[in-house]
Amino acid sequence: MKTVVWTIEERCKQCYTCIRECPAKAIKVEKGQAKVIEERCIGCGHCVRVCTQNAKAVLNSVQTTLHFLTLDKPVVALLAPSFPSAYPELEAEKLVGALRECGFKLVVEVAFGADLINQEIVKLAKNSTQHQWPGTTRPIIASSCPAVVNYIEKYVPELIDNLMPVVSPMVAIGRAVKRIYGNDLRLVFIGPCIAKKMEMQNSQIEDSVDEVLTFKELEQLFKDLHVQPEKAMPSWFDAPHPFLGRIYPVSGGLIRSSGLPYDLMDNEIIMTEGKHRVLKLLECIQNGEIKANVVDLLFCEGCINGPFIDQTTNYFTRKQKIIEYAETRRERTNHSEWAQYLERCKSVKLTRTYHRQPIQSPRITEAGIREILSQINKYSQADELNCGACGYHTCREYARAFHQGLAEKEMCLPFLIENLKKTKSELQNSLRELADTQEMLVQHEKLASVGQLAAGVAHEVNNPLGSIMLYAHLILKQLGEQDEHSKDLKFILDEAKRCQTIVSGLLNFSRQGQLKLGKHRFQNIVQKLVDMIKNQSLFSNIKITLNIADDLDSVEIDGDQIYQVLLNLAVNAAEAMPEGGKLTIGAEQDAKKEKLFIRISDTGVGIPSENLNKLFTPFFTTKQIGKGTGLGLAIVYGIVKMHRGNVVVKSQVGKGTTFTIAIPLQSHVVANEILLQQDHA
Repeated sequence: MKTVVWTIEERCKQCYTCIRECPAKAIKVEKGQAKVIEERCIGCGHCVRVCTQNAKAVLNSVQTTLHFLTLDKPVVALLAPSFPSAYPELEAEKLVGALRECGFKLVVEVAFGADLINQEIVKLAKNSTQHQWPGTTRPIIASSCPAVVNYIEKYVPELIDNLMPVVSPMVAIGRAVKRIYGNDLRLVFIGPCIAKKMEMQNSQIEDSVDEVLTFKELEQLFKDLHVQPEKAMPSWFDAPHPFLGRIYPVSGGLIRSSGLPYDLMDNEIIMTEGKHRVLKLLECIQNGEIKANVVDLLFCEGCINGPFIDQTTNYFTRKQKIIEYAETRRERTNHSEWAQYLERCKSVKLTRTYHRQPIQSPRITEAGIREILSQINKYSQADELNCGACGYHTCREYARAFHQGLAEKEMCLPFLIENLKKTKSELQNSLRELADTQEMLVQHEKLASVGQLAAGVAHEVNNPLGSIMLYAHLILKQLGEQDEHSKDLKFILDEAKRCQTIVSGLLNFSRQGQLKLGKHRFQNIVQKLVDMIKNQSLFSNIKITLNIADDLDSVEIDGDQIYQVLLNLAVNAAEAMPEGGKLTIGAEQDAKKEKLFIRISDTGVGIPSENLNKLFTPFFTTKQIGKGTGLGLAIVYGIVKMHRGNVVVKSQVGKGTTFTIAIPLQSHVVANEILLQQDHA
């Protein structure tokens, strides 16, 4: 059997609309691609209609039909009764003329096939017991829709005995035309239905037609043969001509045209259309909830709403076109001729049987459903949003499909969004860590350069500097304080001491390449600092306030270097408050106890905004010459970064400055061996 519907994978955009619209759930998702499962497909064509990306392909019969038209055998066009709704602006005579221009020898209305099976339906109904088939107590299912038949055979095979064992109008007209014109013909059915392509391949009825064209394919045929229907020479259908069978395409058309002796008002007949209503009605029949004698079902909203009907014309206009055409032609019917053709076709076989083709789906327990739902973060009923984004109406329906291998975890949109948020957060964290690492590497490069310089300075400058200071002291001592040159010697000594301070700072800066980690209580480090600075003259007019949380955990740090950080910041704060002020040292840990936050605030002169980005640059200083080396904050920054921490500065001119340092409480600091390695003099 030829595959009728399949997916063009490169066009599929993972919208899952086809899953949502497929009444048979015959769509399987593999690696995001919605693929049609041939053995489950019923050919209704809903997936084709709703796919906006044209990702669903349908078996094309145009080339086969063109080939038929080149052969010696006459080719007959069997035009479905829904054609007035497919070509609402085209006269029937023009359409028939266009088909003859294509090379069709005969053009026949399939509606006569509907008249034939109406006769058979009435006969079967009269012979049935209490309007029900032998062996069943459920209603008769009267449907010429092959999609309905396919669905019952595959998904509710227990209702096969309720199906009226009558062929479709397509099969009936095909056999009737061969009975009238002979078997040496090629018959091509033309209509709106994909399921007819599947029906044609059924071994029971393969003797009826040779090919099936949709109305869309007919448009392609006209184009390939350069036929313009609106300019075609008017013609009319060949016999046999139908009567009431022309209203088959509308809902209830079968019942109305057959003249079954049932009363709609007494609930003896139920007519419904559309996949949702049809599936619900079949479920009710299964459960014994329907008391009607006959149900008439169409998967589409009548054949006038088939998958290959032009949707630019609204449904009600299409329905009106069918009714108007049927009424007009009914008035012109030659009843005598019609009856003669019915008589000639009495020997045409109009009955058929059905075969159970049940789709076996693996059963799943409640525990299995819960296990699958937990994989997409749905742990309780409240988590089951039933949003339908995956194509399934409920989360539990999705879980069953997943169990059958039809669905994937990535189909759940809320799950994807949640994972995307996590991924985005992780990406942002990774980017921040990368930025911090990059910044730390830049700082390490600076440390390396300055460290190398410091080592050289220690060797090359310290010794001559010591000699300068020694001999300056000796000369000053020999000359005495009253000598006129003593002032110059003191200047030499002061400048030499300043050089010595710079060298000392460089050496301290270079020593940051190593950390001596250990568990420390931060309170002890702060207290050591306060005890040291409180008696110094620089802090004489400054009030020192501690705001240390009582529940601080011990932190793994290099205690001496963190002390150096606090000292440098405290000295800078004091120098920013020459007239006195308030120095506040605070510390707390976050709620998760992952980081220690240290805050050092002053009420000093503040830092201009244009200088904030330069604070940690080596040798940058706003102090007067001789008052600072520009290395203090660079040392602070380097020590904090080696502890995998971060330092942030907020300042307002005239109001003060706050340095906030964040250091991990756990031992996440960089191992010494991967940091800067230096040779020290």
